[in-house]
Amino acid sequence: MAVSDHNRPLLQELLAAQDTGEPVALATVIRARGSVPRHSGAKMLVYGDGRISGTVGGGEMESRVVQEALTALADGRSRVIPYALVDPKQGDPGVCGGEMEVFVEPYLPPATVWVVGCGHVGQAVAHLAHWLGFQVVVTDDRAELVDTAVIPHADVYLPGSIEEALDAHPLSSNSYVV
Repeated sequence: MAVSDHNRPLLQELLAAQDTGEPVALATVIRARGSVPRHSGAKMLVYGDGRISGTVGGGEMESRVVQEALTALADGRSRVIPYALVDPKQGDPGVCGGEMEVFVEPYLPPATVWVVGCGHVGQAVAHLAHWLGFQVVVTDDRAELVDTAVIPHADVYLPGSIEEALDAHPLSSNSYVV
């Protein structure tokens, strides 16, 4: 299926966020029935700091989508959220009378495996971690081993002491050290 022209810039923005490792959630209207502000296929990106790009309809309903997207970024789980645009007590204008479902999908950077030591064990661990889909960071104080010829499957090569490596590429809550 071809990407519609109106969604192309938003999807390019999603790819750019993935390339830089910025967590972002994609919210997509997957079902719309009756009178609704946006129809199936409408998309919106929600960043971890609450910024948005695009729209799935505006108003209180969109505010609820943003909150669900932030929750999805925190727990890493996709979700489908139903909305009935008929309840003025919840901020809905009550005049639309339609229903919609929004699929929220978090895009998180891959977990990082740090391989400290690039000897034969480190080489095997780096290969396995790459195969499992982790971002692989290798470091060793033996600079000649921190090389694509020795470990071709690493994403980041940090020769030098572990202190220097950590200064250059800090650990996160999504990092594992081997």
